[in-house]
Amino acid sequence: MPTVSRSFAAALITALGGSQPAARDLCQRLGEPLLTADGPTFIPLASLDGAFAQASLLGGDPAIGLRAFEYAHPANLGPLGYAVMSSPTLKSVLVSLAEHHHLVGTGFCLFVEERVEGVRLVGVQTGTGAHALSRVFIDAVAAITLGLLNWLVPGHVVRPLRAELSYARPTDSGVAAARVYGPDIHYDAAQNALLFSHADAALAVASHDPALHAVHSEYLARWQRQVGGDRVNLKVRGVISEQLGQGRVVSLASVAAALGLRPQRLSRDLESEGHGFLRLLDEVRLRDSHHLLRNSSLSFKQIAYQVGFRHQSAFNKACERWFGMGPGRYREQGRT
Repeated sequence: MPTVSRSFAAALITALGGSQPAARDLCQRLGEPLLTADGPTFIPLASLDGAFAQASLLGGDPAIGLRAFEYAHPANLGPLGYAVMSSPTLKSVLVSLAEHHHLVGTGFCLFVEERVEGVRLVGVQTGTGAHALSRVFIDAVAAITLGLLNWLVPGHVVRPLRAELSYARPTDSGVAAARVYGPDIHYDAAQNALLFSHADAALAVASHDPALHAVHSEYLARWQRQVGGDRVNLKVRGVISEQLGQGRVVSLASVAAALGLRPQRLSRDLESEGHGFLRLLDEVRLRDSHHLLRNSSLSFKQIAYQVGFRHQSAFNKACERWFGMGPGRYREQGRT
């Protein structure tokens, strides 16, 4: 199931409470038991969706998620926030967010694409039959990301050249959306994505410091190693990647055996962290497929085999689900 980190969830709940007393009280009441210091590090998104929907209703604002723009701060990202603050440019910030997105949330993949027209940050939901992300959540995550970029380059206004949103065109006024996303908004998109100009991507982060960035990056790497040693899902991702690379058939049983666990035990351990084995397998396949389609000359049949599909037709269907298009079009799109 999709999850968000406790610090990121706290930022979203604070933002969605906004200035409407009823909505604020609701968010605080529903969020308090989830955000206790001894609570889980990652919180199921389903636990927050109800609060988001009710806050939108009570506040009388279907675009309530966009309020998150005003609450953006590196602290929302936990240890990743330090590395982001000392990064050299906004593009390096986007790359860092994509590379370490699993520290902020799960159930999705983030990619940064270098395009002729600009730099594109893309979010792809993982898991077959996954419940579509709500408008409030998509707006909140996109808005808090944009707010963070603007926070890092004071004196500049950073807006996307184009925003692609997977939810349907809303019937309410688009004034709030245009203020956050800019005028070019595409609804019913296959993916959620923000396209930035090369000029904005090259903007220097005001708090950049090379020496400090090296320290922060090392701290982030050490923190990941420490936390990763205790996180079953990270071990499972590694084993899945290794077994796919060996051309093996990947299953819960094969991964459990590699970790010295019984399948039932591994399944329970993953569930305790808010993960399912099939979603993790789908996420690794998605990540590797994106990389190979965009950065290699391998045939589609070769890529299909390398990411664990025995038939190219199954790989084609997976690409349609992940990217909203077949592998040929997706590869060609990356070249334009």
